Amino acid sequence: MDRYPLYGRLFCGCGQRFVPGSSTAPGREYVSLCGCRLWPINAAVIEQRVYAYASSGSSASEFDAAPAVVAAVLSQFGERIEVGGTLDDIRFMRPT
Repeated sequence: MDRYPLYGRLFCGCGQRFVPGSSTAPGREYVSLCGCRLWPINAAVIEQRVYAYASSGSSASEFDAAPAVVAAVLSQFGERIEVGGTLDDIRFMRPT
């Protein structure tokens, strides 16, 4: 799942897990089958935001899109990530 480094850690606010999308649209996306979100999440955008948080202050503009680098940083980031109605509504949930 190197193409989807957040797979297994990305959840809707209702608790449903996001999975890699399979639409015919260009680019990658994460989707949830719960029905809370009507549109898929752009994978590159959410990964940039999480990567910036996980790498302690790097800005999203410094994001290195190399999948191996992203996967390495995010694999050390063991938090559950919840996404609300917009990509501005991201909550990082520490394991209990």
